[in-house]
This record gives sequence, C-alpha cells and structure tokens, in this order.
Amino acid sequence: MHKFFERMSLITARKKILFSALATLVLALSVGVFRSAADTTPVTEVFGTAADGTILHWDAYTPSTPGPWPAVLVIHGGGFNSGTPSSSDGSVTCAQDLAAAGYLALSIEYRLAPPGSLPGQTSDGRFPDQEDDVKLAVHTARADSRCNGQVGAVGGSAGGYHTAFVAATGTIGYDRIDVGVSLSGLYDASDFSPNPTLDYFTSAVLNYVNVASTNTAALRAASAAWLADKTIAPLFMVNTLEDPMPYSQLGDMIMHLDALGVTKYQVLTLTGSAHAFANWPAVKDQALLFLANGFAGVPLPPPLPSTSPGDASKKLLNVSTRADVGTSYGVMIGGFIVTGTTDKRVVLCAIGPSLTQFGVPGALADPILSLYDSAGVLVESNDNWTVIPGIPNPLQPSSPSESLLTAILPAGSYTAILQGAGNLAGIALVEAYDLTPVNSTVINISTRGDIVTPSDVIIGGFIVGGTDPTSVIVRALGPSLGPLGVPTPLPNPYLELHDSNGTLLFANDNWRSTQEQQIIATTIPPTDDLESAIVATLSPGSYTAVVRDANFATGIALVEVYDLEPQ
Repeated sequence: MHKFFERMSLITARKKILFSALATLVLALSVGVFRSAADTTPVTEVFGTAADGTILHWDAYTPSTPGPWPAVLVIHGGGFNSGTPSSSDGSVTCAQDLAAAGYLALSIEYRLAPPGSLPGQTSDGRFPDQEDDVKLAVHTARADSRCNGQVGAVGGSAGGYHTAFVAATGTIGYDRIDVGVSLSGLYDASDFSPNPTLDYFTSAVLNYVNVASTNTAALRAASAAWLADKTIAPLFMVNTLEDPMPYSQLGDMIMHLDALGVTKYQVLTLTGSAHAFANWPAVKDQALLFLANGFAGVPLPPPLPSTSPGDASKKLLNVSTRADVGTSYGVMIGGFIVTGTTDKRVVLCAIGPSLTQFGVPGALADPILSLYDSAGVLVESNDNWTVIPGIPNPLQPSSPSESLLTAILPAGSYTAILQGAGNLAGIALVEAYDLTPVNSTVINISTRGDIVTPSDVIIGGFIVGGTDPTSVIVRALGPSLGPLGVPTPLPNPYLELHDSNGTLLFANDNWRSTQEQQIIATTIPPTDDLESAIVATLSPGSYTAVVRDANFATGIALVEVYDLEPQ
C-alpha cells in the first residue's frame, strides 16, 4: 500500500510538471515570445567516434531561418588540456551570434591532452589526436543534412590554433575548412619568444606536441605557419598587444603567409590584454563579414597595400639609426608613434655583424631586438633571425645572428630596444620600415644611443616619401636626459643634416643660435639651450642626421625626427 501511494504521488507530480510546461508553452505562443534555438538553447549531439573509441559531441545552435545553412565550428580553448563546449569562456555567446547570423553553429569537443580527458578517452589526446577530432568534425558537418556543404570555424586560444591548422591542412572540400577566424591563436609551436619564461605557454605547447623544446622539426610539423601553402583557406587573425598568447605568434604567421605570396588573410590587433573569445564582442561584426565573404568566395584585398610610397603625398617612411650599443643604460632605444584609425604594419631590424663588410669596426656580434608598447609590456622580440624565403630582400638581415620582427600595431607609442646577447657591446644599426604608408602615419621616430669615444657619432637616417615636400624637425638631446634618470648624458650635442649624397644641408649647435622662432613655433623645442634642433622642409628622398658632441665629449644622446605636417 505504501508503494502504491508513492507511485500515485509520483504520477501526480509528473502530471503537474507536464501541465505546467504546456501552460508555459501556450502562454509563450499567445504573447509571441517563443524562443527559437538560434536564441539560446543548443542541442547536444554525437558527431563521431575518435580513433580510440571516445564519443565526440557538439552543441548545435540552429538558425531560425530556413536551411540548409553554412556550418561554422566553434572551437574552445583551454591550453589543449581542458575546456568543453559548455564552458563560460565566451564561446557560447559566439555560437549564439553565429546562429543569429544564419549559420549552423556547432560548438565541438575534442580529446584533451594530460592532465585532461573526455569520458571514455584512452589515448593521450596529444598531437595529432586533437587535429584528427577537429577534421572529423569538419567533414561530418559538411555531410550534415542541415549544412549546405560549406564549413568554417571560429576558435579561441588553443581553438584558434586548431582553426588555423584545419585552414592550412587537410583535403579541400572534405576536412579542410573553407574560411576561419582565429582569436589569439598559436601558429608556430617552435617559437617561444618573446617570453621563453612564460611557463604556462611553454609547458602547454610542449605537453601538447609531447617533445622537448629543442625538437624544432617536430614542433614545426605541428604548426600551421610551417604547414601552410598557397591553398590555405581565408583566415582572419585577431590578437591583442598584451595578449597572454605571445604576440610573436602573429608575426610568425604573417611572415610565412607573405613568403608564400598568400593574400587571403586579414589581421586585427587590439589594445589591451583580452584573450581569445573575450575579444569576440569587439570583432563580431568584422568576423561575420569575413565569414560571409569567405563562404561567398569574395576576393580579399591584399593584406598590404600594393601602392608605392609615392602614392602618399607626404610621409615619413622608415628610419635607421647607427650607434654604439653598450650595456645597462648604454643599450640603443628607439621610439615611434603611430596615429590614425588603421593598424600600422612595421618591420624592425637589428643589424650588427654585416656592418663589417661596410668597413664599420667593432660591430655588435649578436644583436637582440625587443618591441614594447606604451605600458612597457613586451610585445615581441627576436634574436637570431631565421630566414624565410619570400620576405623582401631589402628587409632580410644578411647574418643569422641579426634580428628581425614584424608587427601590426594600432595607434599608440612604441619602443624598440637593441642590446647585445650576453651583454656584448659594439656598433649596431636598428631599422624601422613602414609597410603601410597609405593607411596610418608614423608621426615621429626617436633613437637613444651611446657615444662611447670622442670619435663616435650617432647616425640617424630617414626617408621622406610621397610627391610633396614634408616639413620636419630634427632634434639632438643630451643634457635634458639627466633629470629623466639617464646617467652620463652627452653634454653639448651638435647636429648635422645631410642628403642622400652626403651633402651637408643644415647644422646646429645650441638651438637658439639659429631658427629660434621657427623651432619655438613647432611647440616642441628642446628644453636645454645646449641641445640642437633643425627645422626643414624636405623633398622626397633619403636623409641622414649625424649627432656628436660639440666638444668631442662622450655620453648618451637622443636623436629625433618629427613630422610637422597636419595629421
């Protein structure tokens, strides 16, 4: 009898739940607020079985519009060893936005590397297990009756890596995606700069590939940057300057794609330190447009303008500075400012050993180049440039001990520091090239160097591009550096400005002695009367500023070039 009442109570409870659910449904329909699957609620489905027998699922977000639709995989992050499609890392919002935009959004799971694992997983989930799972999801989605045969992907962090990997590898029309968006992706697993001590990043990558950091061949065999060819799917790559994913990863991918002659990629660099899907709200509209164009086969514009520097009427295009590089405060420091609303593509080079062929004595044997943002956060660094065929010859260092890095930078102030490996000292050259002169503007460039002996000089070079003359101010600072904490500033800088033939155009010692009113009118005169400055309107061409001490003293000096044209 007791069991009978228990059963009757259970039946009554179930009826109440059923009638409550029906009442809610009727009410929702009557007021027109019934929510479609595209709004919030996914359906968890099995999409395949991995090689070790692990059952793999995806959460399917279905659009409310009539299908079939292009499918977009949403690939979670988690350091290759954690995370699920139901994580709260922002991937859920991304999937909902994709469904609302008319895509079949499939948020996938994949086997996890140690210490993580999926239920029933017996393999270690290391490379290439995860790639096999993602490729299984690609061709399963392509064959799904709800899909129109097109498949893309949006991934964050480790998911960004997987997105780039299946954009660069696999069979076109089968298990290679048609278009991808990578948020804070890993592209070159063999590169641990600029943060070789970034323990989590380094350990996660090595744990995933399951090799030592010295096994470059195995790490590159797991890297989209090294596996990509000209058939890589269109790829939109998003990163932040202070991203936990080292910014050098983005530069690596760009250089490899450029070397291949690939133009079907776009890059967006954001300020701040947001990571992976945390960037989705900021880039959603651009990402959705990129996906739509990729699926439609709309050709992308070249990632770099095909215009020549002459197409810009007035531009400072690149700068180079030669100085003696010491240690501590004697390192060479170069600064520049980017303005505008479009990201600026720059290439920075540090040249040392190859200067000997030009008769320069005491060249720095092994320069290291580092790039910092205005907050002092390391953006990217390079020691010992690795030659990648296809990089324009003028930008390639000729010695493997020299350095090169490339970055796509939003508006802001940046600092490049050139120092010697192992505290080596010697003469070096730092060069900054503006590769997008028509998009945004480098409005000033400065370099701090050390004049070690009375015969030393700092040599700063810059190019005025375009077709019209450009007004500039060139400054040589010394005494004013002392209050800023710089020891042994150059006591009395003397400045000369030469053209490309070496002809002396202007010279100045003590800026008030000549052009005082013109220099004051720029609003940036030197703050010490012993410092030097020159205002000039220069025709397009190459120019050199030479700085020494008026009395042949030694010390640290700063040479600067400011573009005075309205920005």
